[in-house]
Amino acid sequence: MHDGRSVFAQSLKAVNQEVFDNNSKPDSVLLIMVGIKHIATAFLLILMVFSCSNDKEAQDVEEPDGRSFFMGFTAFPYDSSTNALTETYQNVIADGDIFLSHLDFGVPWDEAMNDLPFPEEVQNTINIAKNSKSSSTKIVLITTPTDQSRNNLAKYWNNTGSHQPLPAFWEGKSFDDPDVVSTFIKYCKRLIDEVDPDYFGYGIETNATFRKDDPAFAQFLTLVEAVYTALKADYPNLPMFLSLQDQSYDNTKTELLEISKMLVAHSDYIAMSTYPFLYYENLKRDANPDLFADNWLDDFRNLDTSKPFAVSETGFSADDLVIENLGVNAKSTEDWQKGYVEKLMNHLNALDAEFALWFVYRDYDLLYQNTPSPPDILKVWRDNGLLDGEGNQRPAYELWKQWLQLPKN
Repeated sequence: MHDGRSVFAQSLKAVNQEVFDNNSKPDSVLLIMVGIKHIATAFLLILMVFSCSNDKEAQDVEEPDGRSFFMGFTAFPYDSSTNALTETYQNVIADGDIFLSHLDFGVPWDEAMNDLPFPEEVQNTINIAKNSKSSSTKIVLITTPTDQSRNNLAKYWNNTGSHQPLPAFWEGKSFDDPDVVSTFIKYCKRLIDEVDPDYFGYGIETNATFRKDDPAFAQFLTLVEAVYTALKADYPNLPMFLSLQDQSYDNTKTELLEISKMLVAHSDYIAMSTYPFLYYENLKRDANPDLFADNWLDDFRNLDTSKPFAVSETGFSADDLVIENLGVNAKSTEDWQKGYVEKLMNHLNALDAEFALWFVYRDYDLLYQNTPSPPDILKVWRDNGLLDGEGNQRPAYELWKQWLQLPKN
């Protein structure tokens, strides 16, 4: 989903050694509990669950005694500066027990195919993920063979930047082309060998825009079956997944679930990308979390109850989202964002979820302002931070922090 990541990609080079020198976390940073990765430090330890008797007397308040899931963020920076990226990496690693390295930049197709060294930008990005590992932080590493439309082959990633035009050799190739299949497998293996992640995703929001009868979808299924089979043979104990969206502009809910079930066959987890503050069927609906069900992810969880469940991406706007060109006018507030965090955490515990990852940690107002002619789509997640654009903690931050302090069951 996240167009605009290329704005700060160049600054990754300078951050690698500065953030993760000697593979250790600064003690001062460890004292901060992960705020944003878009939710703001974890839930009220005390969830006000009232049950009313006939005389309407409130019963005792129940407290969660733990959480089933790891909590963390994607380190999307609030500005394009090296300092902003460094600070973001430090904070999201300090304020969570899991970390998402989201390699949605394209694929270095030529280098992967020919076993050549990766371009410097690619290698430095991989190094940041690798050096973020510690005994107290799990790593989720995810890449994808699709571009940001989610139904075309990923663009080229090189030193010029992310999502560059494909070299001539790759133009027009389908997902099931033997060169595409073998090269993407090789790329995934190199990522796994270098980073040694705890979880590996090899497709992002894979159900987002395909239709079941699209020839490209059949070709994509051929690709993911081959990739999954090859990777599981070499890394049998590494959990691997394809992430799924819970909404689609291109399919009905029934169609989306049908496509999703076909993809889940090639995934160890049911891993969801969910941003329910924006309701696709009514882009002018308020983002009040009371307007959608407490168990809004159950239909996807039930696609295969034998597989673990996770949320690979989520977030919730703390401010009004208005994008006139896209017909979006969704009102929101900081209190509604906090309400979503509470709803999300309770839902995840009920589903016995494995992990949840928030996008973003701090509002990226500065990044937006400093981006020449920023695309409208970049506004969508701008105010998802558990910290606002000036770095102030929102109400949802303390709630996130309290949930983070609960024991992981």
